[in-house]
Amino acid sequence: MSQIQEKPPQRESEQSLWRRYRSSKKARRITAIVLYLLPVVVLVTLMYTVFIRPPFNPNEGKPTPQPVTKNHQPTAQPTPSRTRIKDLDTIATQVLNDMNAHSWDDQLHTTLINWRKSDVHQVNCSPDRCDQRGHSTRRDSLNDLRILDNMYWYKMRHPDDKSIDQYIARMLPTTQREWGHTVLNKGWVYFTLLHMRDFSHDTDYWNHTMIGWATSEFKSIDSNLGVQHGDLDTSAGGGNVHLHDGYRVDHALETSLALVDAGTRFQHPEWVAAGNRGAEAVIKQAYNQRYHLFGRIYLLSDSRYGTNKLLDTQARMGETGQELEALIRTGAYTHNQTYLNLAKEMLDGLETSPLRDRTNGGFYFKLYLGPYQGFNTGYVDKSIKETRQMHVLIAVHLANLVFNDRWADLEKDLIQVATQRLFLPAPVPGFSYRVLPNGDMYPCPSCTVAPKLEDWVTSEADNISLEAFQTVLSHRQWLFPTK
Repeated sequence: MSQIQEKPPQRESEQSLWRRYRSSKKARRITAIVLYLLPVVVLVTLMYTVFIRPPFNPNEGKPTPQPVTKNHQPTAQPTPSRTRIKDLDTIATQVLNDMNAHSWDDQLHTTLINWRKSDVHQVNCSPDRCDQRGHSTRRDSLNDLRILDNMYWYKMRHPDDKSIDQYIARMLPTTQREWGHTVLNKGWVYFTLLHMRDFSHDTDYWNHTMIGWATSEFKSIDSNLGVQHGDLDTSAGGGNVHLHDGYRVDHALETSLALVDAGTRFQHPEWVAAGNRGAEAVIKQAYNQRYHLFGRIYLLSDSRYGTNKLLDTQARMGETGQELEALIRTGAYTHNQTYLNLAKEMLDGLETSPLRDRTNGGFYFKLYLGPYQGFNTGYVDKSIKETRQMHVLIAVHLANLVFNDRWADLEKDLIQVATQRLFLPAPVPGFSYRVLPNGDMYPCPSCTVAPKLEDWVTSEADNISLEAFQTVLSHRQWLFPTK
């Protein structure tokens, strides 16, 4: 009888992972949550890396370069941040060294607008953003003219310093290209060109430039009104209003005075006559007898704001200093007592002006000569100290040479403010556009990186301060050339 061999019973195979997943409500619920959240996580990651995180900085982690002096040492070693230097020549040397090390833009072959003390790789800063060094998006050619002027001036005062020659050679081609044939309607440019001529000893080149500038300005004058005028903006920044017809008071006054100087210097009596007429018109229309200061914009015609009136009544200290300097330089060179007397009246007024900061020294930002922008007559903006007030130091020193130290105390006060409030010491020595009245750096709440301060050294402030210090340190014959 055959036996039938039965197979032993087999164990039932375990369920597959997929079947176990299909049968689990909990697993399917977790999967749904993950699939829902995944796009959100990806979107947040992209927003952080692309829009929020600062852009890649190729220099991140590298040491900050020290100022390149190249065989030229400052007259003093870098100063601890809380120590304030008083010697003007030491500060001038440090600032010029820092500018030669940090202000040059290799990309555009021009002078940078500014660079941060806390990170010199961040340049051309504004409260909402900075460029990275080597990737500039802005430029201001006025800085090129001023720094070359200061280098020539420094070379005149330090003739044995040969290292400055390499920086002059680097800057000269750019400045000649931008300014060799300038017709810019800003009178202070003429007086800067006059410095360039006297300090560079390249008399023929800069004489040709000044004559070309004066010729253009003379041709552009409205013979009926005595000044150049046209459409203009009230501001270069926020709150700007475009006006149909008017003129900037400081530009018109300084251009008129420059024409008087140039006409006398280069034997063009028609320039002298036109300049005198223009200055007379500006003084009549824009000079305030109560505060002994000029307003900012004179309106000739605009359908919204009226005609023939001082529209912008702000008297800003930087512009006031330039107006004073032009009055004193032109008055002294041409022996025009009217201009010298007006400068004397303005300086006497500044000594007792509400613009004087009796606590911290120097001057506040601006005063309103009449109602404007919602402010009443006499309102003083005390929120900042603007470094451009160093133009007033230039004017006061020149006036003291002419009027036998009449404002010696005011000059000492401005020097004290410059060295103890405005100057920001090493390791990146220089001047910012503005500080708080007590000299602290101006806050920058909108800055995206620490420190939340406007800690950027600006070329404009550096150059104006250097001009002021070198004016104080220079011989009279350099300041009032007779040729």
